[in-house]
Amino acid sequence: MKRVKVGLALSGGTAKSVAHIGVLKALVENGIPIDYLAGTSGGSLVAAFYAAGKSIEEIEALADGIHWKNIAGFNLPRLGLLSSDRIRTFVVDQLGDIEIEDLPIPVAIVVSDLTTGTGVVLTRGKVSIACQASSSIPAFYTPVEMDGHIFIDGEFSEHVPVAALSSLGKMFKIGVNLGFEKGTRRKPRNLVEMALQTANFIAQQNAAASERRADFMIRPDLGRFGPLELHKASDILEQGYVETLKIVPELEAAIKAFRPRAVSSRQKSL
Repeated sequence: MKRVKVGLALSGGTAKSVAHIGVLKALVENGIPIDYLAGTSGGSLVAAFYAAGKSIEEIEALADGIHWKNIAGFNLPRLGLLSSDRIRTFVVDQLGDIEIEDLPIPVAIVVSDLTTGTGVVLTRGKVSIACQASSSIPAFYTPVEMDGHIFIDGEFSEHVPVAALSSLGKMFKIGVNLGFEKGTRRKPRNLVEMALQTANFIAQQNAAASERRADFMIRPDLGRFGPLELHKASDILEQGYVETLKIVPELEAAIKAFRPRAVSSRQKSL
């Protein structure tokens, strides 16, 4: 019997994006294959690194040692408080200046075109630029300007990139929503947290539609972590890992019972 192809759609989440590594770790340890990946914002970085062949241990080590200074630079506040250029540099330093289409595992990265007001699914072009654009939270990071267009964080188009994942083919689609929180959300402590939580609030509006397209959803409860708490990376990763382990039997049963549906979508590239 032919094995069911499995795809993983990784949401945005700022510092909480580290939880995606824990999700991947739990899936890999339990023999659940990942044939396709899609990523938005912080999820695009995890998707790209895993698709490029980095092991879970290598990505985990990177997350454990990363600081905001590695992925954000001070900037004159014209279009953003911080420069997003260090995101591109970070990706090139770790993976080389590779193209999305050359990654061993097919990947789709979501960005938002502020010039046209549309979401764009990138399946070709520089991995570093795609991740930079997808992670450029408005006001927080400077946007990526290219060919007369301004590209910002993909979560404003598709926070959980299930539709983007579908553009790669027929598969069992697993969505991971790191913005899902139970109960009352924590109060923002400063202007930056206010902006990030507002962005996540908007993103959750489109996440509901994305979740309906998924065949299975994983929603780690990360409510006790703030959007800037990279210093808690190991705890965030562990939370994603532990909560995913709990649902592995249910996920395995869903994959076993899966029957592919017809897919009709268009791929877009930068």
